[in-house]
Amino acid sequence: MVGAPQLTDISKYLTAEVLARAFRVKTGSDDSVRSVEVTRAAAAGEGLISAVWRIHVQGDSHKATFVVKALISNLLLRKSLDCHKYFQREALFFCEILPVLIALQKSLGAKEKLQENFPMCYSCHCDGKNDYILMEDMSEYGCEGMAENPSLSERDMTLKVLAHLHATSMALRVKNPDLFRRIAESIPEMYYRETRREYYSKYLQNAIEIDRVALAEYEDPKTSVYYKKFDELSSNDVYSQLQSLTSPDSSKHNAINHGDAWCPNFLVSKDRCVAVDFQLARCASPATDLAYFIMSADLCKTTTEFTEAVQVYHSALSYYLEDMGFKADEVLSYEDLQEELAKYGKFGVLACLTTIALRASDERCDVLTSESFEVNYAGADVIPLEHLWKLKPLVEEEHKLRLLHVIRTAVDLSLI
Repeated sequence: MVGAPQLTDISKYLTAEVLARAFRVKTGSDDSVRSVEVTRAAAAGEGLISAVWRIHVQGDSHKATFVVKALISNLLLRKSLDCHKYFQREALFFCEILPVLIALQKSLGAKEKLQENFPMCYSCHCDGKNDYILMEDMSEYGCEGMAENPSLSERDMTLKVLAHLHATSMALRVKNPDLFRRIAESIPEMYYRETRREYYSKYLQNAIEIDRVALAEYEDPKTSVYYKKFDELSSNDVYSQLQSLTSPDSSKHNAINHGDAWCPNFLVSKDRCVAVDFQLARCASPATDLAYFIMSADLCKTTTEFTEAVQVYHSALSYYLEDMGFKADEVLSYEDLQEELAKYGKFGVLACLTTIALRASDERCDVLTSESFEVNYAGADVIPLEHLWKLKPLVEEEHKLRLLHVIRTAVDLSLI
């Protein structure tokens, strides 16, 4: 696709009528749409599953912008990455799961509003070919992508967003266990599927070897307990470990998780944080989201720093549970959370094995200018993941230290 598309270039179901309805809802008016402009919303190389556009709408008396996510146009990329499955997961979260949680919270008389932690979804369509999700543009409220190294304020806001989501889903599990079970069954593990093991394995192993070399610069492979623990962890079928840790039946404290809780999936302003990109939403221990966010954001330079973040999270979780009329200690006490972290906290370590190397890479596939793949991979069934996410040795000390902090803290806290 060359240049900015028209609405129906994005999806034939994203019509002028659909946009007009969303515009009226957004502006709270009966205003008519007079002009529409579509521009690129995501930076080149950011994300592989979706193409992201910003829609600028001008009416007679109002104006508004929206963000629309759509399937990438390259059919080989779509097939390689199972894009439609991830897209369906995100649509399911915003259009079906989130409304259930919001309705539950309201029915319990809560003062807090879960919707404030997420962009509003105005419309979506999923058929595997013409998928789109039309959403609120959070940049209108001053929200922008979180930096790799969040401030304490940004840390706390993000932990509160995760706690709010987890608390509301725990409330659903307690109040309506049958509905919670049906929702859990509707979102089986998306990323660490057995059918994708072979596709993911070489990329995963590449990342582990990059991490191994970087860690050896700081920890002697022959004498360091930290290196020994890393070696034991990374040599023991990492993919199977990730599958076990994300199993929906593994923890009695399961909650609906974001599933990919690293900094790029949170937008922040001075006083607000919202979560986006729910393509990996899963039902699992809340410790998986929590540990991954803390570790991937390098908020674990010391065990004290890690523990402080956990305390902020649990304090917020308790507040949101009590806001809905629950006794927090009866749903997830701090001791319960410590046990969850002991069992599932290493998910954060394992997920960071690829995250740190990926963040350090400066070579990304641009999904909006990917026509060359049809030439370079002519006749191929899929494009190897390691060709799409090309990892390189860690060069910058900042990235090496992020890995070092994750391993040392995880060992010192007996998470691995």
